[in-house]
Amino acid sequence: MYKVISAAQGTEMSYFQTMSALATKNADGVAERKLKESSLLEEHRHVSIYYSENFSEFVPSTIETLDLAIAKNEEIFGQFDEVPIDLMVFDDKEQFMDFSGLTDVEGAYSDFDKVLAIHYSDEPLMDERDKSEFQKLLLHEYNHYAFNRKSQDQAAYPMWFIEGVAEYAAVDPDDVYFPNFESIPFSDLNSPEQWQAAREVPTADAYLQSYYALEFLTSTLGQGVIKEIMESVDETRDFEESLKIVTGLETDELDRDYLNVYLK
Repeated sequence: MYKVISAAQGTEMSYFQTMSALATKNADGVAERKLKESSLLEEHRHVSIYYSENFSEFVPSTIETLDLAIAKNEEIFGQFDEVPIDLMVFDDKEQFMDFSGLTDVEGAYSDFDKVLAIHYSDEPLMDERDKSEFQKLLLHEYNHYAFNRKSQDQAAYPMWFIEGVAEYAAVDPDDVYFPNFESIPFSDLNSPEQWQAAREVPTADAYLQSYYALEFLTSTLGQGVIKEIMESVDETRDFEESLKIVTGLETDELDRDYLNVYLK
C-alpha cells in the first residue's frame, strides 16, 4: 500500500520516499541486517522470506500464496522479470511500524529496497479470517512489486489505478460486499496526498472504490485492458490519454459509469 506519511519537517512523503530516506539515514542497512540475522529464512523462487519461529507453521501457506500471486500477476501483466525481493514478516506491530515508518497499515512495499513488509497477528494461531486477510494482504503487496516490473514510469499512474489493480489481484469477488460508500471523483485520487486525504473520509472507501473501477473495466473490456492501458502509457506517458485510447472513457465518464452495473 503506497501510504503517505508526514516527514519530520512537516511535509508529506510517499512510502517510497520514506523508505529511501530511511535507507539514506541508515546507508549500511544495519537495522535491516539485524532483523534478518534474528529471523529464520526460507527461499522460494525469487523471494527470500524472513520470519520468526512463531510464524513457522504458516510458511507453507505463505509459499502457496506467493505461487498464487505470481500466477495471478502473470495473468494480468504477462511475464515479468522476477527480480529478487525480501518478504519480511513481522509478528510484532511495533517492530513493523519502526521498520516501515508507517502506523495505520498492515503491509507495505518499497521498490527502492525491494522489500515487502507484512505484519500478521501474533496470536498463537491465526483464525481462518486472519489467514484470509493475510493472504489478501500478501497478494495486494506482491502486485505492487509486479506492477513496478511492468511499468516504465510509476509516476505516470494515478493512485486509484495503482491501488485498484492491487485490489483486483488480491480480492475474491465473492467476498466483496455491495457498494455502499461515498464515491470520490477519480480526479481527486491521483496523488499520494489526495489518496491519504480520501482514506480519512469516514464515509468513503478509496480501496474498494478503486477495486470496483477495475472490476468495471475488466468485466466490460476483459482483463487484458489493464495490460493494454499500461502498454499505451509506456508510449504516451499520459495516463488520461491512454485511458481514453484504450477504454473510450475519460475519468469523469468513469465516475459516472463504474457503479452502474452494480446498482441496476
